[in-house]
Parts: sequence; C-alpha cells; structure tokens
Amino acid sequence: MAQVSEVKQMKTGSSKNLVTIKGTKEGLTIILDDQCSFDDLKVELKDKMVRDKQVFSSGPEVEVLVDAGYRYVNEEHEKVITDLLEEAQAIKVKEFHSEVITKEEAKRQREEDALTAVTQIIRSGQVVSVRGDILLLGDVNPGGAIEATGNVYILGTLKGTARAGLEGNLQTVVSASVMEPNQISISDVLFYAPDRYEKKQTGPLFDEPVYAYIATPEKEISFEKTRLLNQFKTE
Repeated sequence: MAQVSEVKQMKTGSSKNLVTIKGTKEGLTIILDDQCSFDDLKVELKDKMVRDKQVFSSGPEVEVLVDAGYRYVNEEHEKVITDLLEEAQAIKVKEFHSEVITKEEAKRQREEDALTAVTQIIRSGQVVSVRGDILLLGDVNPGGAIEATGNVYILGTLKGTARAGLEGNLQTVVSASVMEPNQISISDVLFYAPDRYEKKQTGPLFDEPVYAYIATPEKEISFEKTRLLNQFKTE
C-alpha cells in the first residue's frame, strides 16, 4: 500500500470537510466531522472509498483509528462505518474514539471508579460482589468469596476466595492484612492453593500484609508487600 504521509481531505457539494484522513507510522486516523448529519457523513465516506479504492485495496493491511470527536457513535453506526472502510481490503478498523458517552456508560464509569466499604465477616457460602473497588473491614472465611470488577482490599484475613478484575482488568490487585487464601483470581489468571490444605498447613503465607498482582510478561499471580502497593499503582 502506498504510504499515506500527507493529510487527505475530501469534499462533497459542501465546502466543509466532513472526513479527514491522516497517515502516521502506526497507520491511519480518520477524523469525522461531528456537526453534520450521519447520512451526509456516510455518503462522503462511501465516495471516498470508491474514488481511492485502488490505493486502499492494495499492499499490507493498515489499522485505522476512527475519531468521531463530539459525535456519539452507537453500535449500528460503528458497523456502518466499519463496513464502508473495510470494503477496502487493506483497511482494518482498530477502534473508535468519541468524546461523548451515554448516561448508562457514564453511570457505569462512576461505578468502576467507586470504592465500596463493607464491614462484615464473609462466611462459608456467602459471596459479596461489587462494581468498582471493594474495601472489606473483616475476614473472608473458608468457603466465602469476595469479588469486584476493580481492586479487592481486605483489612482482615483472607482464607476463602478473592476475585479482582472480574471483567478483564489485569491491572487490579487483591490485598489482605493476613493472606491465607484458598483461591485468588485476577481477571482470568488463577492462584489456587489446595496443597496447603491437603498437607494440613496452616497460618499465613507471609509474615506481613501483602497484595497479589499479575506479573508480566509471565502473566501469573505474584505477591508483594502491601507497603509497596503505591509503587505498583504508579508504574
């Protein structure tokens, strides 16, 4: 594919540019006008793909970022734009970016950023689950479970199960004053300690508070002293 190094702009009957394509070393960024109607935008984008079909249909595949500015792009609109762009065999839409989100998305984001404090002992058979981070003032007994889409902080003893990053966040942690777990999971990475119980080992795994996190590039759960947690969060 020919290197797109300059800014290409396209026009319809209007003097205003509705679509701007910028070429970078990483690929292409397509900037969509956020004031015109979606129908006008669709027509102009389609015309662009037809006129430059030969350019965009040859050479290696190029990833495209679609920047919608302050235009809200729903799933249907994303599909229409993606289909138009990917008619050119050398284009692959990587992601959409928009400065606008729905009320539901805003609420979800607030929940993800929230910290829920819970004071209780989680007993066998009980599961406490929240969106965002959770701070437990109490213990998690064997057979009990605590889980969150964010981080799990336990000011007490973890003897049961703790799950952080439920929706795939690999940057979350599980922290406990006394770490004596049966199972810890962060996203889809699992730490399981059945041998301790089969061998009738008791007592904490460490002699001070620690947190569990995913070590890279191994993608396995490791442990570090809680007093160093701030260092992990700023990396």
